[in-house]
Amino acid sequence: MPRPSRFLDSVQIVAATLASVVLTSALTAQQPDRSRSPSPPPKPAVQCYAIWPDTGSWPPFLPKHLVLGANPIGGIGFRAAAVSPDRVHARSGDEEDTLRAEWHAHGRLYAADSIYVDWYVPGAIYGPIGKLYAHVHGDSLSGRAVQGSDVIPLVVPWLSIHGRSESCPPGA
Repeated sequence: MPRPSRFLDSVQIVAATLASVVLTSALTAQQPDRSRSPSPPPKPAVQCYAIWPDTGSWPPFLPKHLVLGANPIGGIGFRAAAVSPDRVHARSGDEEDTLRAEWHAHGRLYAADSIYVDWYVPGAIYGPIGKLYAHVHGDSLSGRAVQGSDVIPLVVPWLSIHGRSESCPPGA
C-alpha cells in the first residue's frame, strides 16, 4: 500500500492549524470588549438599586449598589452599569482594581429574569467577578447572584438576593 506523501501530511497540518486560528478568532470577536478604556459611565441612569443577600454574611464578590444606565456598550444589547463598591483587591500585590459593569434587560423572552448584570475587572482573563439574574417588581427586585469565574463548576452556588429602588447618586 502506498504511503501518503509528505506534502499531503503538511497540507493537513496547515489546514488544521488554520482552522483552529479562524475558529478562535471568530469566537473571540463575539465576546464583549472588556478592555476598552475609559469605561463609559451609565448615563443617564435608568434605575438604581440597593441589594443584599438572604444569608447573614455578605460575600466579598457582591456589591451593595447597582446603577443601570441607558447608554449601550459593546454593540450586542448590553448597556452601561456601575456597581458600588467598585474597587477590589488585585489578584497580586496590595493594589486595587476598578470594576466595570454591564447589564441587559431580557424583556418578555425570559419571564423569570428581567435583568442580567455582570461586573468584572477590565482586561482580566479569568471572567467576571460576579453575575446577577433578577426579576424587577416595581421598585424592588429579587433573584440570584453567583461569583464569577472562567471555570464552569458542576454545581453553581447561587446566592438568593433582594433589592429595592433607591435614589441614584449625583451625576448618574
